[in-house]
Amino acid sequence: MSGNVLLKDARIIRKDGSIEGPSDILVESGVIRAVVKAGAGVQVNPEAETIDCSGCFASPGLVNLHTHSPMTVFRGIAEDVSIEDWFNAKIWPYESRLTPADVRVGAMLAIYEMLDSGVTAFFDHYFFSREIVRAAEDAGIRADIAPTIFGAAPNWKDALRESVRLAEEVNGKNGRVRVRIGPHAPYTCPPDVLKTCVEEARNLGVGIHIHVSETAKQVEDSLKLYGKTPFKVLYDVGAMEVPCVFAHGIWITEDDLSLLNDRCFFAVAPKTYLKLAAGFGNLYRFMSKPASVRRIHVGAGTDGAASSNTLNPLEQARLFSLLGKHHMGDATCFDLNTTWGILMKGHEALGQNTGDVAPGFAADIVIWDLKQGNTVPVYDPLAAIVYSADGRNVRDVLVAGEFRKRGGKVIAIDLDEVMRDVELVKERLLREGGGQAVVRY
Repeated sequence: MSGNVLLKDARIIRKDGSIEGPSDILVESGVIRAVVKAGAGVQVNPEAETIDCSGCFASPGLVNLHTHSPMTVFRGIAEDVSIEDWFNAKIWPYESRLTPADVRVGAMLAIYEMLDSGVTAFFDHYFFSREIVRAAEDAGIRADIAPTIFGAAPNWKDALRESVRLAEEVNGKNGRVRVRIGPHAPYTCPPDVLKTCVEEARNLGVGIHIHVSETAKQVEDSLKLYGKTPFKVLYDVGAMEVPCVFAHGIWITEDDLSLLNDRCFFAVAPKTYLKLAAGFGNLYRFMSKPASVRRIHVGAGTDGAASSNTLNPLEQARLFSLLGKHHMGDATCFDLNTTWGILMKGHEALGQNTGDVAPGFAADIVIWDLKQGNTVPVYDPLAAIVYSADGRNVRDVLVAGEFRKRGGKVIAIDLDEVMRDVELVKERLLREGGGQAVVRY
């Protein structure tokens, strides 16, 4: 737990997808201090533990750029329904029944699953966020947490004030967990509410995390109501002047591209789009343009387990790229390095000095064991990970040099205890049924 460790004889996968030969990685106080050729010798702190990584690959951890972690308690509750019924008949009524204790339980189960999949940081968007902060702190994972604000709800000002209080309490006190402002979406937050949220984010020195242009209908409705796209609505209230995480955004228009800047990040979760028949959107077409005009920074999210069922960004990046090949009719596009870049992009949005296995970076590292039945033979490590790997290939997960998963087992969370608590939440929800939602999709 000291954050001091020597990872011996690991091949390295860098943030750009390049592969380096067997190396020894020295971690001290949670930071990578040295990376040298295996066996070359490096001065080691007496407190450091030596870990044999021969035959394995060390990469930066994965980042889940958009999720609703407590929704693990709803996994499987709303299947094979339209997107309107998913929100209005299932999820929002059941969400009205959740307590802060339920949210903590759901978040702990989500963090367990993410750590098991190699995730070292996640961006969350939900309510009762104080409980998600506590869960993340207890588990030792990095998190960027945006309490959800429904601008159409009568208590939105109270929700915003609580978000500001939580950000003031958390930011700067725990280097791994931070809070930003989380208006739900332009279709649930009128422009005056969005503007107020952006102003509070600017005052706090943080960004916003918001759902935007998830479906073609949302864009059409926005054009009818405001005469502008959801992205233009955000731009006009100053949203692009602060760091932005756009959940989904797949129906961005060509005119919207000029509104973006390098602080704008898209979190894609194609498993949700497939399941709810949300369509391909326009991202694939625009991402295929030359880099000079693309201006789209895409990372992998998972959405919540109620829509995507699993919380593994590797699965989502894999689907996104495969669908891109299919949609564009070009097997050469969305190649391995592009997909790996999508997996790594979340580190840029996180801004916590993570995202590479190199001296000076935080030691958020995954040790991949590709000598498993689902990945051998390994001709190309990136191909093995991107197209074949899953949680069984994640041998170890370190966050700030501390093991959160070790030897194939998550050690940060007692799964048996969490599963017992989740079953109690499930039994109560089934007994009580859905309540009254405060908004409508």
